[in-house]
Amino acid sequence: MDKHPVSLQVELPTRTARIHVVTRLALLLAIGAIGCSSIYWILYLTLPTFAALMILQKGEDRYLIEDGRRIVRVLRWLASAYGYLWLLTDVLPTADGNPVDLRIEVSGRPTSTSALLRLLLSIPALFLVAALSMIGAVVWLMGAVSILAVERMPTFISEFLTLMLRFQFRLIAYHLSLVDRYPSLESSSLAHAHS
Repeated sequence: MDKHPVSLQVELPTRTARIHVVTRLALLLAIGAIGCSSIYWILYLTLPTFAALMILQKGEDRYLIEDGRRIVRVLRWLASAYGYLWLLTDVLPTADGNPVDLRIEVSGRPTSTSALLRLLLSIPALFLVAALSMIGAVVWLMGAVSILAVERMPTFISEFLTLMLRFQFRLIAYHLSLVDRYPSLESSSLAHAHS
């Protein structure tokens, strides 16, 4: 099988200062206080609609070439932010030069109809994201406790959180019609995550 057009690798820190756990906890509590789950549902419904409108207005080629580049840059920043919040890196989010390396090979032949159909087609992947997120909350807490105790996160925790992050961004790229390939859990390489 061909490699997935969306790859995400994380260069993990060798040591994580304990203060970073407190910082992330405060950020996560603040984000939770503003009703982040409502934002996710709004985004779920609006991203394919946005893609459909842009494809209808500009055509598939211009959408992928012009808008695709800008969208990928925003997604790279978001991946960095999530990597920071999920204790995978101590580097604050930036679009470039970050230990969280999100690459999206923009491709396909999207239409406004196919973009809107992704609302339905991506429901199974959305359920998987929800299930992984519930497990991820427990795994995150285990990672935070580990960092507080020994200033390191066990490999299985960082690998699970990286897998979650990779899958979420594959879903987002699919949902935005940047790629035609359905989100999968396959990993292109775990070797980079250990470096």
